[in-house]
Amino acid sequence: MPSEESPQLSRRALSVFGVAGLATAVAVQPAQATPTKHLASSSTSSVAALRATPGTTDGEQLLLLGYFADTPGLGAGVVYWDADATEPDDGGLVFAVAGTTTGRWKRPYANEIDLSWYGVTGAGTVDDSPALQRAVNALTHGGTITIGPGVVRLEQTITVTRVPVIFKGAGASDEFGSGTQILLATGTLDGFVLSGVHGGGFRDLQMHGESLTGGAMIRTQMEGAIGNYLLSFSDCRFMDGYNGVILRSANTVRFRNCVWNGFTGQQVILLNGQNDVSRADPVEFVQCAVAAGTANPTVDNVVIDGQGGSIKFIATAILFGHHGIWMRNTTGAAGPKFLYFEGGGFENGHGVPVLLEAGAQAQFINTYISADNESDAIRVSSGFIGTATFANSVIRGCGRHGIDIGSTRITVTGCLIGNNGRLAHPSFSQPITAVASSAAGVRITTAAPHTWETDDRVTLQAVGGAVELNAAWPIAVVNATSFDLVGASLAHPWTSGGLVFRNGSGINIRPTASRLVITGNAIGGLSEGTNRQEYGIVNRSGDVLAANNELTGNITGPYLTYLPARFTNNKGVEQTDGWLTLRLPDAVTDGAYDFSDLLYVDGRPILVTRIARSVGAGSCKVRLETNGNPIGGTAIAVSTTAQATKLAAPISVDGTAAPVRLQVRVSEAAAAAGLSVQFGYQIQA
Repeated sequence: MPSEESPQLSRRALSVFGVAGLATAVAVQPAQATPTKHLASSSTSSVAALRATPGTTDGEQLLLLGYFADTPGLGAGVVYWDADATEPDDGGLVFAVAGTTTGRWKRPYANEIDLSWYGVTGAGTVDDSPALQRAVNALTHGGTITIGPGVVRLEQTITVTRVPVIFKGAGASDEFGSGTQILLATGTLDGFVLSGVHGGGFRDLQMHGESLTGGAMIRTQMEGAIGNYLLSFSDCRFMDGYNGVILRSANTVRFRNCVWNGFTGQQVILLNGQNDVSRADPVEFVQCAVAAGTANPTVDNVVIDGQGGSIKFIATAILFGHHGIWMRNTTGAAGPKFLYFEGGGFENGHGVPVLLEAGAQAQFINTYISADNESDAIRVSSGFIGTATFANSVIRGCGRHGIDIGSTRITVTGCLIGNNGRLAHPSFSQPITAVASSAAGVRITTAAPHTWETDDRVTLQAVGGAVELNAAWPIAVVNATSFDLVGASLAHPWTSGGLVFRNGSGINIRPTASRLVITGNAIGGLSEGTNRQEYGIVNRSGDVLAANNELTGNITGPYLTYLPARFTNNKGVEQTDGWLTLRLPDAVTDGAYDFSDLLYVDGRPILVTRIARSVGAGSCKVRLETNGNPIGGTAIAVSTTAQATKLAAPISVDGTAAPVRLQVRVSEAAAAAGLSVQFGYQIQA
């Protein structure tokens, strides 16, 4: 045996520790104020042997060759004898000797623990949660628990209270034979609960569930009046769980390069969902992927429920499952505040990728949003009372509308919105079982629940008898299997048959929407896929500015508006921003007449593009005059047949330098009476 004066370690010890281990065994001193009288001059084979042999001298050191005698190296390290110690044996840092009341073997480490020191082998065949909990409890002021390659099986909840603990693995891998695997077999219980923790988190490991039926893999909560702060999760993979992460009372939380996949509970990630005190703020996801999984179409991915602050997603993918990001408020208190999403995107879900039902602000920048189902790609409900911006994004491939807007202060700019309404096709139709007149129009009954909403537009085909119904109509829903075709009437009796399917548009604007700005977008067919958008924009609001959009490539037309709104300089549509109107109800004689609604063009140019006109009796001719001078070619004939003509050569009127007076010159009036004239114009930049 080596002497105290010339300490040496055996070759067996070198094989256990390697060079780095040798340096540690020689150089590291006990964390406690313990006399450093001896270096490890002898060894013991296992913890069992250690517990059977008391030390002889205070500060005596031994080389523990392994936690178990048959696995040398696992849990190995230097221990020393603390002759005055009486604390309980914790199975990892402190070892009591049988029959000895005073005196303990201790490891000389205090803030970084290797889980193998507690006898965890990585085989995953026994419940390792008592050992892991003891390791957490040993870090009374916080620290790191290092978990080597292998499987750690947990059948009980691990709790961390008021100390920053980092759980650090040897690498995340979805191949269960490599990296660090934490196997949660906790049934209905949570895997980890962090209470009032300031600092700490998870690194370089995978957490996967075994037949979980409740709880969350990780949950944060208050500890008394203390919340959680400065938590971080990096390079982790979470899979096969019930719920993934529930963040409550959590301030400044970051997830970096983390992946979630395969969850069967209510959601993968829930922020708050309880009350104002439990808000999560701020939370950041960077280069992450969230997927409930292809087999879990009813599980939501990210739910932001109730008050929360700044929630950011950078270069993150949200896939499969039900809704992608759902901002809502079921708490009865304040709603979410701010959501920011840049890069990454949404795909292959079974619900709405971006569902904003409550909140104050949301921004989606450079994002790919695709529903690939019967829902909208984006829905902003009337309960979302803040502002939302969608910029430089691709919004495509959904079954219904690219964006459905029922709220206020929404801006859509620089986006590609196409190939939506993909279920607008007879292949996805409902058979009609009954047709009857109703107060609102014509009532349609379908064989199965239609799942549609009031103000949706539907198309009817192959209706027998009442062939006038074979067209597109807005609807008012009566019940799950009936709706009215608003404005329709039966000219012929229905005999049999008919199919009905719901149409989709690029952007659908509801009557509750206001202060909308839609500029610089390409809304129509994209280069790939089948475009089934009925219109680029369907509008039921009077407070909309839609300017400088590309609206070609939609099946029926560029846009359909039920109320007057500001549609300006859009490609693919004959743009009419206003009308110059003249009405002379009595006899009409030759001469110059003022328009009733606009006398001067002042401070801007306009372009007159069309004329609508009629006369109640007789005939005449009209032409446009500016400052008393006729412009726009020859006079145009007016008769008792109402006509609307697009001018072959639009007339430019420029009032930028000085006001230009506008009038109508009537000529060749022959028994004319009841004249109506409208010149349609576009406002020029």
